[in-house]
Amino acid sequence: MPKSYASFVAARTNGNGMKSFHKTAVAKVIDYSSRLVENQEKLTTRFMDIADIITEANYWAGKSGEKLVKGEHVVQAIEQKHYRLSLTEDRIQELIDSGTIHISTDGKRVGEINGLAVYSVGDHAFGKPSKISARVFLGRGQLVNIERETQMSGKVHNKGFMILIGYMQGQYAQDKPLSLSASIGFEQTYSEIDGDSASSTELYSLISALSDIPLEQGIAVTGSVNQAGDVQAIGGGTFKIEGFFDV
Repeated sequence: MPKSYASFVAARTNGNGMKSFHKTAVAKVIDYSSRLVENQEKLTTRFMDIADIITEANYWAGKSGEKLVKGEHVVQAIEQKHYRLSLTEDRIQELIDSGTIHISTDGKRVGEINGLAVYSVGDHAFGKPSKISARVFLGRGQLVNIERETQMSGKVHNKGFMILIGYMQGQYAQDKPLSLSASIGFEQTYSEIDGDSASSTELYSLISALSDIPLEQGIAVTGSVNQAGDVQAIGGGTFKIEGFFDV
């Protein structure tokens, strides 16, 4: 497959009067392709995106007076594309840095945990943490999803929360009903939440609030949970990990 990708790069450059790509540049293009598809064993077929990077890398090589496009020119093209598209990402990071959006990355807190979300803005996707909190009080087994109650969650997120409730009932209410109520919510989010990857995160915050055991804030969590309590595969892992470490 790498040889086929190298052939694609060669065909793209030779047919358009571009500079030839050094092997280091081809390697960086393949790395970028693997990143786009989020798989170590596969490469993306989003050839228009790859072609754009090839074209821009050729521009930066020409501007630096090089005869060949090298690895650093591909890296520069990728960085410049990110710079052009990352206005929303940078703005969210500024709000976190200034403390406007509250994200704790050290110490321990009861009932609070960092969840991970992927945002898509046009052609740009990035990850950022969101604080998820849970409060518990006396009641009759009612678990309230604040996003659902305010109609700010999608169908998949609602499904994940219902699965969480199924796990809690099956694990802790076999002989007697749950004598508690709880509310769980995403703090400082003002748009629709969707996807079920927060269900394990919500579960941890709920158990922490119930047990009064604090959670490490230097760790962020993602992944859906099934009714047996198993954590399942995640999506957007690259963006989520990088987004948390940026914070």
